[in-house]
Amino acid sequence: MFKKPIANIKPYSPLRSSDRRKFREELIKHYPILENVENKSSDTSCNLLVPEHIQKANIGTHNGHLGVLYVDEFKQPLWVRLDKDRNEILIPSVYTLWKHPNMLPKIPTFTAVISKLISGANFMIPGIAFPPEGLPDVKEGELVSIVIRGYNIPLAVGIMNVPTNTLERGSTRKGIAVTILHISQDHLWTIGDKSLPPDMDEVQEDQSVENEEEIEEISNENKEITEFTIEDIDNILQASFYQALTEKLTPSGILPITSSQFYSEYILPSRPVGNENIDVKKSSYKQVIKFLKVMEKKGIIGLKVRQGDTLLTKVNWESEELQTFRSHKSIEKAASAKLNETCMDENLDKIQIIEIYKPKGAIAEFFEKQGKIKENFYEFKEIRTIIFDYINLNKLMDKKNRRYIVLDENLREMLVTKKAEVVPVTLTRNDLVQYIMERMDEYHLVTFPKNEPEFRKGSPKCIQILEERRTYNKIATIIRGFEEYGFSSNELSEPLKQLCASSVSVTQNQYSSPKKPLYEIMIQGPHTKHVINHLVNKKGFPEKYIQITASKKGKNNNNKGGGGDGK
Repeated sequence: MFKKPIANIKPYSPLRSSDRRKFREELIKHYPILENVENKSSDTSCNLLVPEHIQKANIGTHNGHLGVLYVDEFKQPLWVRLDKDRNEILIPSVYTLWKHPNMLPKIPTFTAVISKLISGANFMIPGIAFPPEGLPDVKEGELVSIVIRGYNIPLAVGIMNVPTNTLERGSTRKGIAVTILHISQDHLWTIGDKSLPPDMDEVQEDQSVENEEEIEEISNENKEITEFTIEDIDNILQASFYQALTEKLTPSGILPITSSQFYSEYILPSRPVGNENIDVKKSSYKQVIKFLKVMEKKGIIGLKVRQGDTLLTKVNWESEELQTFRSHKSIEKAASAKLNETCMDENLDKIQIIEIYKPKGAIAEFFEKQGKIKENFYEFKEIRTIIFDYINLNKLMDKKNRRYIVLDENLREMLVTKKAEVVPVTLTRNDLVQYIMERMDEYHLVTFPKNEPEFRKGSPKCIQILEERRTYNKIATIIRGFEEYGFSSNELSEPLKQLCASSVSVTQNQYSSPKKPLYEIMIQGPHTKHVINHLVNKKGFPEKYIQITASKKGKNNNNKGGGGDGK
């Protein structure tokens, strides 16, 4: 996470006393063991966890994650609140871990592994040094610290990628054990005083590793490639370049694009399967620009330097190299096939709902200018990528606040409506995407198990669950809209009757058409959780499309004084 310098860091601001107390309470909630550091009511305890002069600053990492960095008065990093894919996590720095070494479960490794982790690798399963007492019980997704076996001080913090109860000593299982978030000597560590862990000089090289292969397997970036000569690597890189042009860019693709974007998003994913470690640094070219200039001399592409960036501006699709090139199974293809296979297995008995959008008017023209087919349908992620690529290519970020982008003429045209409302000068990226999507035609695909997708206009309708207070303050759970997804009232009412252990009735919805009647299921009692569980886990319905309404008074509520068993 911090193997590269922090991309963006805002000015620091101090925390108020009330915010310090709230922050300390939040830390105790996340890490209960810290409550025993000092007496709960002691001011020194607050000073230890949340110092009096603690400051915070908003940051952005090199890979696009946003967060908040907390430092003490000497700018020593203490905590990072990271919005990782919107699942917010609160991470202690190694400086904090050295003060409270037991606040996280510890996963031990070998001394030689640490250098691999510091270089940016993730912690692989073969790199675990299983202690005699076994690993701590940690679930997937929980935070852990990394220690050297026999040395109690954490050197890194990360997210457990697999439950520890599935790992065994002597197993040949491979894969990532821990995704490293922060480690000593990374760029978060360099913000502080760059001190080393206590008693680090006492750590001896662990002699229990029987062979170097165990160490090399801790990272998918550290596999041996000694069987490849420099010429082999050059050829692999060149084949990846050809495949990127013929399969990922295509003649209708958007140009120009920056050399760095073309390398990272087009060439690297096009490497042949099994060559994940091959990159331009291991080739004779050493640099992306040098490699691309060689390809330009061959007459395959055209380059142009603009404002310091080298851009790929044209492709000679008639070149002999591209005409005779035979594609290979790429890393991207293999990953996509595996994902599709997994999704097919997981979703065999589930209802799939995919929201799609069709551009129209000025938006359709904009999509066409970006090399997209305006008659096509697009998912949210595709729309966001098209917009973000355009923003990055044209450098529309606001220099004073990079959270915002300055709308150019093309973007403003898409936001103009017939009502001629005022178009903002600046917008956040996400707000811009939302504005554009609101001006597109909505559709959705519904796929029932073992059936072809059904194409439907408009946004998906939700199955509605309502808890309603009725006569004598009794609660009834009402379900509506299930016919939209092929469920009959009998199909749902009978199992729910047994699941909820309550009476269930089916009546016609008074607002439905007589020619096409719709029904509602009413269950006596508050059974929303049971209904959701049945729809999601038994019937395979996406929980996202279940609308829940809190309890409210019904029209026939005659209760004025409380409960009772009125009949």
